Amino acid sequence: MSKSAVSPDLLTIIVTTSPVPSAPSPDLIKNTLCSLPPSISSVPIIITFDNYTIASNDKGRLKKGSVPQVLVDQYPMYIRNVCELFDDVSYLSDDAECSVLSSSSRLATFLLLKNRNGFAFSVKTALNYVQTPYVMILQHDWLFAIHPPMSDLLSILQTETEVRYISFIARMSLNYEISRGHSHSYFHHIFSEARNLRKDRLLSTDLIACLHWFDRPHLCSVETYREIFSLPIVKRGDFIEDTFGIEYIKSMMSSPTKEIAFDQWQKWGAWLYYPENGTIVTVVHQHGRKNLLGEREEEKIQNLIKSNREKHT
Repeated sequence: MSKSAVSPDLLTIIVTTSPVPSAPSPDLIKNTLCSLPPSISSVPIIITFDNYTIASNDKGRLKKGSVPQVLVDQYPMYIRNVCELFDDVSYLSDDAECSVLSSSSRLATFLLLKNRNGFAFSVKTALNYVQTPYVMILQHDWLFAIHPPMSDLLSILQTETEVRYISFIARMSLNYEISRGHSHSYFHHIFSEARNLRKDRLLSTDLIACLHWFDRPHLCSVETYREIFSLPIVKRGDFIEDTFGIEYIKSMMSSPTKEIAFDQWQKWGAWLYYPENGTIVTVVHQHGRKNLLGEREEEKIQNLIKSNREKHT
């Protein structure tokens, strides 16, 4: 399995963040960045800081961008602390959508959004600053529990037109092929045909069909995302998996035959990195909308990451 470094001309990491209860500490996003595979340590990174509306109570609804005043007050310091994780940060430009800062030491760009965009439109805005053909989309509260073969996965995206998106196993998608294969009469056929499609190719046993378009960490081409955002499905404030992802799986389930269902899946070519036949957690979710993890919970996650990496090496 290749562990070679990914070229900075090939991939950009897009990290989306917004007001969090752990602010002004940057530890949530720092943990995420520290978990990244070493093979992508030199690629450009873009961090988007979403805007918000001020909540009328002291709780708000962070997922909807409704933020209580206490977090509003902490947000500027959070932004500053995240930027200070990088060296030589300086003001670059300002336009109607965002203020732009950059760091020369890590090819890092920071987008301070002027309106509340939500996850999907934060990604859409970031694409305007991407100069590579591929992106890895990463929310601020996800960790890599193992280091996937990024160079190989990107090679597959480059050379196989049937592969347009690659996501990673989280706890709820362990044994995904088995659990989802029995949940609808068409899904087993899609899994089977997808495996046949990539038989004898690179990582042929480690990629399976993904029946959804998850927001969790994933690889995709810029071209594919521009195509998605040209559709009227995803709107400002939305999550991609709650809109485009739902339409994607509905298109399979509502097909008149299993063959047409497979065609609907293949239209967007979503795959899941599936090491050890789906028994290894690849990405772990931190509780970004809660306070920083307590010591016991953090120790639990770190032990899971350590165990997974030992199994996978």
